[in-house]
Amino acid sequence: MRTATALSPAPLLRPHLPLWLVITMACLASFMVVMDGSIVNVALPAMQRDLHLSHEAQQWVIDAYLLSFGGCMLLAARAGDLYGRRPVLLAGLFLFTLSSLAGGLASGAALLLAARAVQGVGAAVLATSSMTLVLAATHHDKQARASALSLWAALNSAGFALGVVIGGVLTEGAGWRWVMFVNVPVGLALMAGIASSLLAPAAQTARPRLDVPGALASTLGSALLVYGITQSTALGWCSPLVLGALALALGLWVLFVVIERRSASPLVRLSIFRLPGLAVGNLLMLGLGALLAASIYLISTSLQQVAGYGARETGLAMLPMGLMLAAVRLLFTKTIGAGTGRRLPLWGALLAAAGLAWLGRLPAQAAFMHDVLGPTLLVGTGLGLLILAATHAVTSGVPMQDAGLASGLANTARQLGGALGVAALATLAGAIVQEQPTGIDAQSAVLAGNHAAFFTAAGLALLCGLVSLRLGPPA
Repeated sequence: MRTATALSPAPLLRPHLPLWLVITMACLASFMVVMDGSIVNVALPAMQRDLHLSHEAQQWVIDAYLLSFGGCMLLAARAGDLYGRRPVLLAGLFLFTLSSLAGGLASGAALLLAARAVQGVGAAVLATSSMTLVLAATHHDKQARASALSLWAALNSAGFALGVVIGGVLTEGAGWRWVMFVNVPVGLALMAGIASSLLAPAAQTARPRLDVPGALASTLGSALLVYGITQSTALGWCSPLVLGALALALGLWVLFVVIERRSASPLVRLSIFRLPGLAVGNLLMLGLGALLAASIYLISTSLQQVAGYGARETGLAMLPMGLMLAAVRLLFTKTIGAGTGRRLPLWGALLAAAGLAWLGRLPAQAAFMHDVLGPTLLVGTGLGLLILAATHAVTSGVPMQDAGLASGLANTARQLGGALGVAALATLAGAIVQEQPTGIDAQSAVLAGNHAAFFTAAGLALLCGLVSLRLGPPA
């Protein structure tokens, strides 16, 4: 394989180091972040028992992470463009590793929640910097970029399912603290690898200034949007707190657009949306983030709360879906990149919709081989094709100086879509549960709610398929 010096006039890697090294480190950093999003969910009941967490504190173990993660995404992406991949990635790894250690050592709710908030900031840096690293390292080789992005995206997909499995194994075998501690040795190894492999950024005589007003508006707007969405699950969409947070978020995003139009060095150069496929690709990312996160949530709750699966069994049952997501991305990368599979995203939407509708008939006594494996394989295949097309759309033809911005936009869309999808479908499922006739058992009520949510998700998959028809030929 070629070295980074052969691909870019401004080398990213030290001389004589192979390109696969930086791609491996980028993929591992991204995998760690994605896995952390699901691994902690499995450990929540054990955290609650050990630290005597209230119901609100238990929810904030997830929400504190999501708020800082979603809120800091664009800022983290732009920082990499301005200050260099190496220092920004090292800073993100340091924050993520240190906060993981602090969370594992937490003796109470306050320290655990603070650690999760800082961990979200580090995760925002890693999520954007890892994708940017792949884009920058393979900028002048389209085939290398397509293959690297395929591997990066495949490991992202596998991370969701593997996180549930690893979380269950660690929680049952070593205790919940190890779902936090597991990040420490990986983070330290990555810090050593990045520091020794990547070149420091060249000194610049006139570096553009960071758009502080735009950064504040986007960060606060994203955080309030995520906050409003996550709180809607417990408080309802008509809650004054939820409506107030969403209204403030909308106002801040309007202010952000005004600031960016007037800024000499904007955080988000609005003209980037003129690139072919970028706007449609990010819209797809939003919908796919909602579909993937909501599917994992609904399948997990159905298996654990209704079918009686344990945490480890649930993770193993969802593993084929994650592996299929990864396999599809690896198998169809060249097809999507060459433009010969223009209708593959539509077929993917149809497969995902069929699998979700099948899950909408999931029985209370669900057998894995008969009721779970088939539909989850369809969902994994379909979403894999859609995500592959969306990833190609948001990265194809992006200039190197905008690699961080493109990564930040794509990751922000996916993150916000995930929060919105879970909140909206969980609220729908809860409303259906409340409408069940008096006397029905709790498991049947939960299953009825999840059935409605699965059918709604199937409709969203079809909508994503229609949006995918707007994708143009590859750049």
